[in-house]
Amino acid sequence: MQPGKSMTAVRSVYGKVRDYMDLPRVGDIPGRAIGIDALRGLAILLVVLGHSISNAENLLAATTYNLEYYVSNFIYTFHMPLFFMVSGYVLFGKRIRIGDRAIRLLLPFLAWIPVSWAVNRYIRHFPWPVRFWATFKDTVLHPGAGLWFLPTLFICSLLLIPVVFLAKKWSWAGEISLLVIFVAVNLIPFDDLGLVQVKYFFAFFALGYLAAKYRPRLREIERERSDIALMGVSALFLLLFTGLYYWGRIHPFTFPITIYDLFKTPGAYVIRYLMAAMGIITCIAFIRSLKTSRARTVFAWFGLVTMEIYVSHGILLQLTFGSGWVKVLVSLVTGTVLPLALAFLLLRKWWFTAALFYGIRPREEETFPKEKEEQDPADG
Repeated sequence: MQPGKSMTAVRSVYGKVRDYMDLPRVGDIPGRAIGIDALRGLAILLVVLGHSISNAENLLAATTYNLEYYVSNFIYTFHMPLFFMVSGYVLFGKRIRIGDRAIRLLLPFLAWIPVSWAVNRYIRHFPWPVRFWATFKDTVLHPGAGLWFLPTLFICSLLLIPVVFLAKKWSWAGEISLLVIFVAVNLIPFDDLGLVQVKYFFAFFALGYLAAKYRPRLREIERERSDIALMGVSALFLLLFTGLYYWGRIHPFTFPITIYDLFKTPGAYVIRYLMAAMGIITCIAFIRSLKTSRARTVFAWFGLVTMEIYVSHGILLQLTFGSGWVKVLVSLVTGTVLPLALAFLLLRKWWFTAALFYGIRPREEETFPKEKEEQDPADG
């Protein structure tokens, strides 16, 4: 068979599979920017990779010179701040509907708790009793034990409501209110219900919101100059991370880090926020450096199915084998492919399960987070 005909046959087969599974297509939703979806896709792949490493290696017992431990530290420095930055970016100029956000974020968070409990209790056979109501209560009060990103993003979205209201009255009030909210939330002597995560990640959520607000000014910067600046920050980030890592100043298991840590350990506080911000800039530089639109489109496609991957990857990547980096790679594949198969072959086929497990309302085709973008930070 000639190469041209074989490619046509492959496209035909892919088209039939895509139509049968109702897979999303990059660029089909008006207003979505490929670059921002690519950043989100990169973020979800890093999430799966980070969990794949912890699935293959006992990181609590690893040494500094363990390569898997090094890569895990590197990823955890910035991948979730990147997610929150993108989430804040896409919410700029949008009306925050509490009910919609609750369905989109809280419903899947709650729905996957009994699934996770059942897997741990009857399949993984934890060596200690796992009682459902105790698990449910503990996960709700301390979301870090579950899909913590969802309730944390929900709270960040609610905190944006007064910001939008004040910004309509005074243009300068948005920045001031974001700062006041960040400080106020950090001073609340309460860490349950995901608030401890909000205390750290709201800063990046606000950063994304402000980046969207000032995107016209950012786009005025010449592309060549901005590329040089991005590459310079990226190189500095890699050097700083390596130096701080071997100097013992990177502690991935101590975050979320709150404003109280600023007064107790100011150096650790500054390092955590600075390195996360530089890591985000490095991700933007990476997406912008992709020379082909096809490469960026691949990342953007994963950005359209982040919810489908996120909610079940932690369970499914455990269906793996091997050891070391072989197990990491296998876990990365199973943690990415199996959640998509579960979603598009089964759970998204019915509106009830689509709404329950993915927060997708009937006739809703957009993906997590459910927003539309106009401009793209990865394009300038």
